[in-house]
Amino acid sequence: MTDATGVLGIAGSVSTESKTRSAVETALEAADSAGDGVETEVLHLAEYDLVTADGRGLDEYEGDTAAALERIVAADAYVVGTPVYRGSYSGALKNLLDMVPRGMWQADVAPFEDAAVGLVATGATDHHYLAVDQELRPVFAFFGAHVVDGVYASDDDFESREVADDAVRERLETLGAATVDLSRAIEESDALGSLGPQF
Repeated sequence: MTDATGVLGIAGSVSTESKTRSAVETALEAADSAGDGVETEVLHLAEYDLVTADGRGLDEYEGDTAAALERIVAADAYVVGTPVYRGSYSGALKNLLDMVPRGMWQADVAPFEDAAVGLVATGATDHHYLAVDQELRPVFAFFGAHVVDGVYASDDDFESREVADDAVRERLETLGAATVDLSRAIEESDALGSLGPQF
């Protein structure tokens, strides 16, 4: 990404026709409209053939895996979405996150540290709405990210895999704009930009 605020949407679904991607893109559209100097793009895991995380260093990955990780490292802020399976985020997203460095061990970069991250989850019913706070939020706390907030959308909120519920769409749009706002606030603040993970 360039000198603009780069917001990367990560769709942690392996389905090519994905409600999760649609929800992430809805948030990114609002982020893109949040003012000059914003660039957005989508990293959809269905389009990448990722290897299984095995603890190797960042510079040892090749092909799709290296390309996906390069996009994460290059971004300034993130909207991360996942379908919910068995009350948790997807195995594909878990595998990707296991390869993202934290400034130690695998590489000296920590892309999520002190970055603004908006969270999105989709599921069959409203029973899974706590996945945002109980599953996604803790893993990004581990990385030392600043979580903006989260949005949950169930199957009833979509038509033909597009967000159809007005309230959910509005919340996703607010999430996208807020992710940009928080990213800019972090960039301007010495304290927000240096908090990082405690351990």
